[in-house]
Amino acid sequence: MTKKSGHSVVPGLILIALGIIFLLGNLEVFHFDWEVIWTYIIIILGIIFWIGYFTDRSKIGLLMPGTVLLTVGLVFHYAATRDWDAMNHLWPFFILAPAFGFYAMFLFGTHERGLLVPAGILTILGLVFLLQSYDYSLRFIWPLALIIIGALLLFKGPRKTSSDQEDTSKRGGDQ
Repeated sequence: MTKKSGHSVVPGLILIALGIIFLLGNLEVFHFDWEVIWTYIIIILGIIFWIGYFTDRSKIGLLMPGTVLLTVGLVFHYAATRDWDAMNHLWPFFILAPAFGFYAMFLFGTHERGLLVPAGILTILGLVFLLQSYDYSLRFIWPLALIIIGALLLFKGPRKTSSDQEDTSKRGGDQ
C-alpha cells in the first residue's frame, strides 16, 4: 500500500530512512565521510526528481531541478574527491546546469522550441567561460571569433526580405 488518503507515503519513508542512517552514523555504527557524503545527497535528490518525472511524464517541470541538482552534485563530487582547486575551472557548469535542464525538458517533453532559446544562451555563456578558464590560447580565439562575426554582420548590412521588395515595387508602381 503506497497511498493513504490520496497522499504518497514515499516522502515519509525517505525521511525515516534518512533519520535512521544519520542516527546510526551518530552512534558510530559506521563512519560518514561528510566531506563527500553531502555530494551524494545532492545527486540522489536530482535522481529523485528524474524518477518523479518518469513515474508521471506529465510533470515535465521535474526535469529542471533534477538536472540542475545532478549537474551541481556531480561537479561538487568531483571537486570533493579530487581537489577543490578544480572549481577554478568547473564553475561554468553552474551556468550550464540550467541549460542542461532546458535541453532535458525539450528532449523529453513536447519539443517546445522556446526552451532552446534560454538553453542556447546559457550554453554559449557556459562554454565561453569554460574555454576561458582552461586553455590560454582559447582565451584569445573566441573573442576574435565574436569580433569577426560582428564585423561580418555589420558589413553585410540588412537583408531585404520579400515584404521589403513588395513594398519597394508598390511604391515604384504608384509614382
